[in-house]
Amino acid sequence: MGKTSAVKEAVKESVSSVVNSSALAGKISSTFRALFVLSKDDIDAILTNVCEAIHVIDLIVLCAIGWLCVPTVGVVYAFLDKAAEKGKKKIKRVASTITSRRADSTTSLDSEEDDDSYENSYTYQMAVLVSQMAKLALLVYLCDIVVIGMHSIGYDAADLRRMSTLFTKILYMSWFARRIQSVKTYYMNRLTLKAPENCDKVKLVNNVLDLSVLALLGVKIMDLLSLETGFAFTSVAFFGTTSTLIISLASQEFAKGVTTGIEMSTSDRFYEGDNVHFGDGTRGYIEKMGFLRTKVRKYDGSILDIPNTQLGGQRLVNVSKTKTCQVLTKIHFEYDVIQKIPAALEICKEEIKSACPKLITEGKPFRAKISALETHHVEVTFNTHFRLPPTGEEFWANRQELFLAIDRGVKKAGLDYAHPIDLAGLHSH
Repeated sequence: MGKTSAVKEAVKESVSSVVNSSALAGKISSTFRALFVLSKDDIDAILTNVCEAIHVIDLIVLCAIGWLCVPTVGVVYAFLDKAAEKGKKKIKRVASTITSRRADSTTSLDSEEDDDSYENSYTYQMAVLVSQMAKLALLVYLCDIVVIGMHSIGYDAADLRRMSTLFTKILYMSWFARRIQSVKTYYMNRLTLKAPENCDKVKLVNNVLDLSVLALLGVKIMDLLSLETGFAFTSVAFFGTTSTLIISLASQEFAKGVTTGIEMSTSDRFYEGDNVHFGDGTRGYIEKMGFLRTKVRKYDGSILDIPNTQLGGQRLVNVSKTKTCQVLTKIHFEYDVIQKIPAALEICKEEIKSACPKLITEGKPFRAKISALETHHVEVTFNTHFRLPPTGEEFWANRQELFLAIDRGVKKAGLDYAHPIDLAGLHSH
């Protein structure tokens, strides 16, 4: 019994030391209790200290820059742009417009005119940058006010300063990472406009760079938390074995999904909007491709969300990339006209050539032959290929013209189709 009680005491002391050294465990509820049971003297002290620290002019300036900078600069930009149109810049713009139209490049002209707008100018980007910096400064200002208020009711000044510094660093680092992503996306979009055929590759690179920026931001934030507060590391050490196993397994699945997604995006097998047939029977249009999952819009309009790990190794047919199609058509004749069938088929072939300009007559078979002698009829098969993808409105219209051409050829040859057989009545007798 003595040993058991000693072990329990040791475990209790170990847990207590972990909780005391943790960043949040056991401290949230006590903080809220302290805030909700403030006395009148505490409230007076908070208001006094905060009012002494606040400078109204500072808040007005930050609010004005944060919310009025962009529209104010926009008004000035519009005024200067309108004034410039009346001078030499207007003449140059008209001259360049005439030259561009003579070169028959209306699309590029439109994009140049769009670039002249305020929202697409460097002036606008600078105004947004200044505005965001003012808003961030206002957030830091408010954080300092909270710190002053908490210090007024007895919280440790050193811990509060460390908290304020940590909040400021994380806030500005997150904003800087977001600005890097915005600049990157801007240049990626310009690259896409110059080379539309590489749109999917550019999108992949853009997503990979986004993940890289977020990963670096996360690592930097964890370093700051470790240095400033030791956040979560003592608690994680306490549950080390289990958490490491869980994270390891989750990371394997995540890494496998991301790797498969990158492989699918770079392999040129299919892109968003392609009509595909997968080996497991899934058919439809690629609605959206992600690093972990792919959405397929089936032919009935429903959206199928599939993990990339289930698509990576599958066989598929990309119908959108298929430039030719095959149509096999079978018709039946009576045995009485079997000797007339070959001549009739030649007439049908001529009708098909006239009605279907996309018909392939070289390199692929174009046949119309007797293919089987069934019990009650002679079977004829037309094997035709066309320079058309095997989907879409043009494919179905061409298929219809093929059937009508065959029918015209049969009627020109003076033949009739075999009559349908009532198999149920035949078997009953």
